[in-house]
Amino acid sequence: MIFEALRHRLGSLTSEQHGFTLIELVAAMTMLAVVAGGISVLFVSGNGTQATLSADFTAQSSVHLGLDKLRVDVHAACSETAQAATAVTLSGPPCDGSVLVTWCTRGSGSVYGLYRVSGSACTGGGYKWADYLTGGSIFSYLGPNVTAGSNALPRLHVDLTVNATPARTVTGYRVVDDLVFRNGPRA
Repeated sequence: MIFEALRHRLGSLTSEQHGFTLIELVAAMTMLAVVAGGISVLFVSGNGTQATLSADFTAQSSVHLGLDKLRVDVHAACSETAQAATAVTLSGPPCDGSVLVTWCTRGSGSVYGLYRVSGSACTGGGYKWADYLTGGSIFSYLGPNVTAGSNALPRLHVDLTVNATPARTVTGYRVVDDLVFRNGPRA
C-alpha cells in the first residue's frame, strides 16, 4: 500500500528516466571540490593582500599626519635647542626656552615609532604619531645661511622610510622633507 502511494506520487518512470550512478556522483563531487578549492585559495590570497595594503595605507597615513604636526611645530619654533639624528628639541614661542617640544624616534626591535613629547627629554610618554619606521636616524639640522649669501632660514631635514611589512622590502615608502623654522634667525 505504501509503495503504491509512493509510486503514484512520483509518477511512473519511463524507460528513459534513470537516476545517477555512484560513479557519476563521485565525478561531480570531485569537480565541485576542485572548483571550490580554487575559489577558496583566491579568497584567502585576496584577504592577505587586502590586509597588507590596509596596513601599508595606515602606516603611510600616520606618517603624513605626524609630519604635518611636526611641520606645524617647526614652523612655529624659534630654534632647536638640542639635535641628534634620532631626536630634535624645539623651542617655541615666546622663544625664551620655557616651551619645549621634543620629536624623537624610539625603537622596538627593527621597527621605530615617531613620538612627540612635551619637554626636553624623550624618555617615555608622549604621543606616537607614526609607526613602522625602518630606521631611527631621521633628523638633520641645517643652520641659517648654510649657503653663503642665501639668507636662508634654518631647516630641519627629515628623511624616513615606513614599511608596515618589514619582511617585504619592496613595500617601503620613503618621505623626505625640509621643514623651515619660520621664526628662526637669519645669519
